[in-house]
Amino acid sequence: MITVKEFADVLEQDNIMLVSGRQNINKEIAYLTSMELTEKTSRMKEKGFVMTTFHAFKDVNQMISHLEWMQEIGISAIGFHTAALKAIPKEVVDYSNTHSFPLFEIPQEVPYYIIHEKYNQLVNQRENEQAAKIHKLNEKLMEIVLLEKDLNSIVKVIGEYINNVVCVLDPYFDLMAYWKTKDHTRNEIKHLINLIINQHKENVLKVRFTNRETNIAVKMDRDPDQTFKVAPLFSKMNFLGYLIICQNGATDKYSEEVIKNGIRALSLAAYNKNTMLHYQKSKDIEMLERIFQDESDDKNLSDFYMDLKKVRCIIQVQSSSPETLQSKLQMLSELLIENETNSRLWIYNRKIVGVIDSILDRERVADILTDYPGIRIGVSAIDEVNHCSNIKAMYDQSSMGLLHGQIHDAQLVFWDEMGIEKIAYNLQSHHLFQNFDEELLGPLIAYDQEKNASLTETLYTYLKHFFNLQKSSGELFVHPNTVKYRLQKISELLHMDIQNPSNYSMLMVAFSMHSYKQKAVRFQ
Repeated sequence: MITVKEFADVLEQDNIMLVSGRQNINKEIAYLTSMELTEKTSRMKEKGFVMTTFHAFKDVNQMISHLEWMQEIGISAIGFHTAALKAIPKEVVDYSNTHSFPLFEIPQEVPYYIIHEKYNQLVNQRENEQAAKIHKLNEKLMEIVLLEKDLNSIVKVIGEYINNVVCVLDPYFDLMAYWKTKDHTRNEIKHLINLIINQHKENVLKVRFTNRETNIAVKMDRDPDQTFKVAPLFSKMNFLGYLIICQNGATDKYSEEVIKNGIRALSLAAYNKNTMLHYQKSKDIEMLERIFQDESDDKNLSDFYMDLKKVRCIIQVQSSSPETLQSKLQMLSELLIENETNSRLWIYNRKIVGVIDSILDRERVADILTDYPGIRIGVSAIDEVNHCSNIKAMYDQSSMGLLHGQIHDAQLVFWDEMGIEKIAYNLQSHHLFQNFDEELLGPLIAYDQEKNASLTETLYTYLKHFFNLQKSSGELFVHPNTVKYRLQKISELLHMDIQNPSNYSMLMVAFSMHSYKQKAVRFQ
């Protein structure tokens, strides 16, 4: 930007003097033009330096009228050339002083092109100075990256140049770095980010998935609306976060270049940081998988980068379309992980496994599943981790929850909400109880197969309804006397009192194991 004062200092060397209107010498001169006709043409724009001899004007009053019009449209300064009038009229000088309208006196021997040359030289000088400044800023940004300083150092360079709010968010909208003016507080910056996400979450996410920046208008609480640029931060196809810059206020043509260089530096710095974090996460996942495989004897909680003591549950997710697991992983990462530092979500054994540091809200997860009918989720007990063996137990619990959901066609199963199946599923793996269901129910199953009867179903229904004859017959669509007859036959075949509490418990475990054997084969 070239100001009236700066141009006056240059013109003074050629005896072109600023004679009045010094009160407004900080106004910007954006272009030079000449005017010799009295018409008020639309080619005149604001921030101009107008050179004229006033030769075509019939009197001083017409000159003053024209000065008033030029000041109204935002002309920055007047160059009065004395080729026609040997001296500037006193009324013109007085008007200039009274209305703070900078007025230069151009000697009659000085042609206009000299003034144009002076202006162009000054512009070129400023361009070179600005280019050198931008070059130094770029060098500084690269130096910050090489020295592995934090993101705030880069954001500060951008913010100080454009003198406006600059924020960097991670992929989950958490504030990673920011620069603010003296007029803002940290809490105001956080509130600003909340306003942006609440009002424009879809637009912000679109920036990520299209890899294109966008501008958004944010409605402020009490202040006028503000415009923000949202740019994606990518490196080697990895999404690293968002750069958010307030667009309100004065900027110059170099601001975009500073922002562009800043994005490059932020992407490099975030990638370096992300690479280290990715390595640490990968090591965590590798150790977690060893624990899942029961190889945790040599593992301690302190071996992990993440704070395992903050872990509250483990989930497993299975999709009816295994090829979409990666997209499901992305979706769940955005919806479930609140604190990236102490949570891990990855694909393991054709399932998504999540080691999560927050307590999952059942209603929230159920709402998510309504939009994704093709997935099932098993959730471990909500517990605290004091030893690596707790992780193994929680993983097994989530596996059982997932299996229970498959067998009973449930999308979401919490270990804490499962019943006797907790015992039945695990008994199956013990060599003493592998045929426990056949030992108890075998006579009924054989009779049903031979006689095409339904004693097995009748017994299960009767036990399920806690010996209620009416409910049992209603579900079976038979007369109560028919159920009585079947129960007599069942007692004869099993040689036990089915109403004995101990026998009742054994039979319900047997039925759970039998159901597991019948249905689980499809899911192995």
